[in-house]
Amino acid sequence: VGITMGRDFDEENWIVASALEEASIAYRYTTSLHWSLTQFTPASMEVRPFNVAERIVSVVVLLFGCIAFSSLVSTITASMNKIRAIH
Repeated sequence: VGITMGRDFDEENWIVASALEEASIAYRYTTSLHWSLTQFTPASMEVRPFNVAERIVSVVVLLFGCIAFSSLVSTITASMNKIRAIH
């Protein structure tokens, strides 16, 4: 999604701002993957959204990460409670 969005708009985007226009598709893909993984961890990355569409995708990814993390914590908590109830 990030690679496609970066090419579809005439305004400044993360590909242009990060000087990746001439980079291979594999490098742009791995940069996009790296960015998406940093959204779920406390890691940081120099790539950031530069237009409204990229900002919206960034917010959606962050919300998805919050929901996924909350679901994981909830599942672990429920499992621990079941184990305690058995003992």
